Amino acid sequence: MNNLFTLAEAIKLQVKHNLPGIEAHKTMLPEGRTISPNYLDNIKSYKKSAVFALLFQEENNINLLLTQRHEYNGKHSGQISFPGGKKEELDENLLMTAYRETYEEVGLNEDSIELITALSPLYIPVSNFFVQPYLGFVSNFPKLILNQREVKSIVKFPIHAINNPALIKIKKIEASSGMYLTVPAFVIGQHTIWGATAMMLREIGEIIKPIGI
Repeated sequence: MNNLFTLAEAIKLQVKHNLPGIEAHKTMLPEGRTISPNYLDNIKSYKKSAVFALLFQEENNINLLLTQRHEYNGKHSGQISFPGGKKEELDENLLMTAYRETYEEVGLNEDSIELITALSPLYIPVSNFFVQPYLGFVSNFPKLILNQREVKSIVKFPIHAINNPALIKIKKIEASSGMYLTVPAFVIGQHTIWGATAMMLREIGEIIKPIGI
C-alpha cells in the first residue's frame, strides 16, 4: 500500500477493533523494566504531554516524521522523538497540546494535519511525563520551519520498514544519569530510536501489520 489516504482510512478501520497498547509497548522496554496492564492507574502525580506521529508521502514512499533533539543538559538530550511536549494551561486538551507543539517545533499548523486516531498513552519514569500520542497525516507536505532551539534535524522513518525485525537491535545506551541501559531500539541508518518513541513505533507497527504495508 503506497497511498497515504488509503492507508489512513485502513488504519481508522483497524483501530476500531482495539489498540495494541501495552502489549506492543512491552517489546521495547529497557532491560529490567516491566509494566502491568493497569500501571497507569497507579501513577498519582505526573506532568501531562502529547506528541503527534505524522505520516507524509514523498513520491511513492510513506514516512513518519520524527525530530532529533539538540544535545543539552536534560533527560532527553539528543534523542529522537515525535514532535510534541508539555501541556500548557491554555491548551484545552492534550490534542491541542499536540497541535500546538507540532507547530512550534516544525511549523506544521493544525489546518495542515488530519487526525487519524489517538494511540495508547504511556508513562516516562525518568522525566515523570504521562504522554498521549496521536497519529495523523499531512497530505500536502510543506517546507518545514524548524525551531532551532529545540530541533536539530528531521528524521524520516519509512513506514514500510516498521515491522522489519532486522531494524530492531539490542543497544547499550548512555542515559542522562551517566548509567548505561540495555535497550531494544530501532536502528535506521545512523539513527537509534529507543525508549518511549520506540514503544509508540511498535504500537503503530502492530496496528498496520494486518493492513499489509
